[in-house]
Amino acid sequence: MPSKTSWINKEVIILSLRNAGWVGIVYFLGLLFSLPIAILGRLSSDDQSYPITIEHNLFMIQYPIQVGLMLFIPVILSLFLFRYLHVKQAGDFIHSLPIHRRKLFFHFTGTGLGLLIIPILLNTVILLSLYTLTDLHEFIGIDDIFIWCGTTILVNLLLFTFSTFVAMITGLTAVQGALTYILLLLPAGMFVLICYSLKNFLYGFPEDYFFSVQMEEYSPLIKAAYLEDNLFTGSDVLMFTVITLVFYGLSYLLYQSRKVEVASQAIVHPILRPLFKYGISFCFMLFGGMYFNGVYQSPFWTIFGYFFGSLIGYYIGQMILEKHWRVFRHWKGYAGFAICMILVGIGIRFDLFNYEKKVPDMADVETVHVSDTFYSLTDNPENLIKDPFIKDPKTIQAVLDLHKEILDNQAHYTQSDRKTQVFLYYKLKNGHKLVRNYWVNTENVESQYASLYKMKSYKEKTEQIYGIDSSQVDKLTIYNEMGNTHSATISNPDEIREAIAILKEETYDESFEERRKVNLYNVELLLSDDMWAHAEVKPHNKEFISWLKKKGYLEELTFKASDIEWMYVSEQNSYDVVSGQNVEQAVAELKKEGKAIEVKETGQIEAIMNQLEYDPNDYTLILKFQNEGRIDTYGLSKEDAPSFIKEKFEE
Repeated sequence: MPSKTSWINKEVIILSLRNAGWVGIVYFLGLLFSLPIAILGRLSSDDQSYPITIEHNLFMIQYPIQVGLMLFIPVILSLFLFRYLHVKQAGDFIHSLPIHRRKLFFHFTGTGLGLLIIPILLNTVILLSLYTLTDLHEFIGIDDIFIWCGTTILVNLLLFTFSTFVAMITGLTAVQGALTYILLLLPAGMFVLICYSLKNFLYGFPEDYFFSVQMEEYSPLIKAAYLEDNLFTGSDVLMFTVITLVFYGLSYLLYQSRKVEVASQAIVHPILRPLFKYGISFCFMLFGGMYFNGVYQSPFWTIFGYFFGSLIGYYIGQMILEKHWRVFRHWKGYAGFAICMILVGIGIRFDLFNYEKKVPDMADVETVHVSDTFYSLTDNPENLIKDPFIKDPKTIQAVLDLHKEILDNQAHYTQSDRKTQVFLYYKLKNGHKLVRNYWVNTENVESQYASLYKMKSYKEKTEQIYGIDSSQVDKLTIYNEMGNTHSATISNPDEIREAIAILKEETYDESFEERRKVNLYNVELLLSDDMWAHAEVKPHNKEFISWLKKKGYLEELTFKASDIEWMYVSEQNSYDVVSGQNVEQAVAELKKEGKAIEVKETGQIEAIMNQLEYDPNDYTLILKFQNEGRIDTYGLSKEDAPSFIKEKFEE
């Protein structure tokens, strides 16, 4: 009767353990000290002055050690297990054995998976024992232990299989290690570089909005590094599982077709070499453009950065592939790459895809969000307005009119223009979205912006006061804008309700021109869930100011001329004076040259204070507060300036 040969080859397993078994031991000990022993230390602490803290998320315990082990151990293990592929003598020996390649692959990868999973399972058993035998159950649930176990195994398997995949496409161990992390970070890095470049070429490209998108969504490596704060969702688990299986299958197929003699080559598969070379060129090109644009803020230097970066990247890739530096004769490949990039750049610069000019039709828009920032769309608990999208057709049309006017005035803007940010987010009826971000000169679009600003639905979706339920406000504190020395606190629920109702009503009536005025008072609202909200009181809020007077709060809030040490008004733009080393000396120079006048009389000071604006204007007001040493600068228009100011400058 013929004997059966076992599919498991003990010698191959023993060889694998000799090469990489120590990695599994280090991993077990690392996990043991970072979790079970750390937990025991906290539970057995005799120091009663500090309460025992066991975080509900086990990744929060000794997190730097845990994440370090998780991100490096699987890659190191793969490096040692498959080093024989990168050393010719070892590769010749292994592949000369009477063992099919399929069996070799499954033995080496199976041993690696065992060296990763077994330490995790052993530590899980220890944690379960602590859960049963100690007070650990008072701080965490048993499901937290299994979540930790499953998540750690999943991340380890993904990184191990991906590093194994890289081992199959390179013939150098050092390249395998470096390329593993580079490729894992590549999606997020490319996303950032491309967004930064597009904002230089496309007017209205919302780079800040795209940068706010969670980068971990584009890189499993980054997502794993944030486990302390965000555990995996069901879709994350599914995605990681699929990625792991895909790269394991690709590794198997590449191993089957890999030639033994390609050891020591940077990229062993000829079809991947151009992709590697031009991929490095493209990344260096984007980085060079970003660097020179950030340093010099010049179109010439930005283009130079793209050229210089692509040239350096191309020859670095060529040198890695050929393993020597004498590669400068290979200029034709770079010339072809440069021509392709120039054509792409021309297409983007001249907007051949109609990106810059695109404004959706009214009939295609379902809802729209418009504000001066994208933050109100982020998942932030401080966003009191839960639905920031406008549905009113008239307001949507006003947004579209503003959008069209911004594009019509695009060529009028210069770097020195006074600019306001306008962020637009359209939800279209076909399920798509259109997002734009502009820095505009408000004078060029003032009519359209004013028309939009008077819409009630616009204010309800942008002003924080409309997201406040007065019954949830515990305290209302009012501060004078000109320093914190004058304040009043309201805790009476009826008065809080009255104050918020008046603020909401007067905010409806506020015009676009009035919003530029400096606040008289800032209102701070403490909500029941320990969150804060803010509102503004400007000179035109007559009803609210009358209410403060009626309730007896106005006197303690009123800013007095005696609160000011000195005040100057200058006809030139003196905003830059405030940033100087000696502001008072600079103001004295302006006064000496006849470019600034001092305002001393109480009546004149009070006449000016209610007309100030935040932005630069025809006049600049510089004032220093008593006992604070603080110096503030504001704008003052000729239209609103008291007659004595205009008369003195017209002399």
